[in-house]
Amino acid sequence: MSPTAPRVERAEQIAAMIRAALPTDLAAVVVTFNGTEVPQGAPDGAVIVLPPRLTFPTYHQVETTWEVCVTAGPTDNHIVSWSRVDAIIAAIAPSLDFTEAEPTSFQPTAGPALPAYVLTYTDPE
Repeated sequence: MSPTAPRVERAEQIAAMIRAALPTDLAAVVVTFNGTEVPQGAPDGAVIVLPPRLTFPTYHQVETTWEVCVTAGPTDNHIVSWSRVDAIIAAIAPSLDFTEAEPTSFQPTAGPALPAYVLTYTDPE
């Protein structure tokens, strides 16, 4: 069995910080770094920690910029979906120093694409 890679461990830590930031009314939100765990339609919402972007400013230095996808259903009511996404972002934004949020869509394993935002976070290493 191989040891866990440092970036996998960091993704687990970021997911744990996001889970801890969610209030009880958002406790059913799925927080994962495996997008296949998001249920069809993401009825309660989901936060997916994506693999980091890596930059190498010097020969020995690696900077990681993380992206976190926030999405929610239902697929048939974008007003409810966007409201849920906004509530999740409002809850987790203070826990990490996000620098921007880009609108996008999230394609779950099954079903139609969902409205989403990708939030950017640079680790303070």
